[in-house]
Amino acid sequence: MDEFLHKALYVEETDEDIDFETAPSTGQEYLRRVMVESRKCDAVVVADMTGKKLKAQTVLYTTDSGCPAAPPGFLPSEEWEKFQVSEFSSIRNQMSQYLAKQKQQGIKIKPSITLPSGDKEKEWSILCFGNPDDKECSGTPPMLPIILSLNQFMVETLLEYNVQWLEETSFSQQRGQWLYALLAKLEKPLKPEMCSLIRTLARLCSTFRANLASAEDPLLPQLNLFICLVGRYFDQTDLADPIKQEKERKHPLTPL
Repeated sequence: MDEFLHKALYVEETDEDIDFETAPSTGQEYLRRVMVESRKCDAVVVADMTGKKLKAQTVLYTTDSGCPAAPPGFLPSEEWEKFQVSEFSSIRNQMSQYLAKQKQQGIKIKPSITLPSGDKEKEWSILCFGNPDDKECSGTPPMLPIILSLNQFMVETLLEYNVQWLEETSFSQQRGQWLYALLAKLEKPLKPEMCSLIRTLARLCSTFRANLASAEDPLLPQLNLFICLVGRYFDQTDLADPIKQEKERKHPLTPL
């Protein structure tokens, strides 16, 4: 075996016995020890594997998506899901075309109100949903000029805020409106952190849905909508609802 190995460093041969109990005092002594030990190793080593070890499963995995199953009668129909994905895609295309036209004409879209900077989370919460201490202030809806004026960094920042707020409170129609508007402006392909964020959104919506008292709850179509969009439009298919059976209840096609 040694004749096939080219020496990178010259090591002086010696007949002296090497004391492996003590540390080498020089580099040459260390290399001599390596040479002696390598000669004691077999040229080919074969692992002794038994049949039982080969048959045993060594990797554990789960198909659990983290989304609670929908109660009976809560699933939307396949037709409903296809309609929502088509409408959502159409809205995104219209927004993109409008923005491209405005940019071509040199027009900068400005909302009628002053928007907080991205690091002002509390100010954005008050703008979107009102001040909890002021019962008369109900917040500002996601009007088109506001959404169109947001760059992608702000869209991602506000989406992160909204999912975080959703984790800390309950779902409402107004929160659904802001989430829908921000998702409509969210660019594809998704960044890894945005992919993780919308997956969290789908899981939250699944949990809220599972806790609804009735399939007649007006929030059910909205919750189904976000689960549908995350799973079907943004390609997180493992979080999508299974296709429901025909005998289950169909929801109206108006999500918000």
